[in-house]
Amino acid sequence: MRQGQISIYYGAGKGKTCVAVGRGLRAIGDDLRVVMIQFMDYHNNKEIELLKKLEPDFRIFRFEKNRVEQEIDDTVRREISGEIKNAFNFARKIVDTGECEMLLLDGVLECIEKGFLSAEQLEELLNKRPDFMDIILTGDALPPTIAERSDCIYQIKAEKQ
Repeated sequence: MRQGQISIYYGAGKGKTCVAVGRGLRAIGDDLRVVMIQFMDYHNNKEIELLKKLEPDFRIFRFEKNRVEQEIDDTVRREISGEIKNAFNFARKIVDTGECEMLLLDGVLECIEKGFLSAEQLEELLNKRPDFMDIILTGDALPPTIAERSDCIYQIKAEKQ
């Protein structure tokens, strides 16, 4: 039986999602099922449309509305919080059912950084991970407790943009 890992791609640089997607593409090449849940990333519509062509092997889900240039007041923040909660509950369902061999939680670390989720909630999810499942986390900042729980950590940083 395959042994899954928890991998993290974080940092202020661009490319975290691309690396995670590349890992997902490699996984479907190995006949593994991939689920990607995007958090806090409403602007990559062209990327999403391309990935949808890979269904059912590579499935992608987004729960947040596209809020281009919308001011984030308390009402919008509550909406975002609810959408992130729905996405995270869906991730829990995927982990509980073992529905895939690779789960990509794109931008989930940003949700912790911005206070929409707690590191404890993410730790709980990681602790329930079936042994065969890879979980890949992306975001700008890395909470120390999540770092301790991971198998592989990659910091993405721009040297020149």
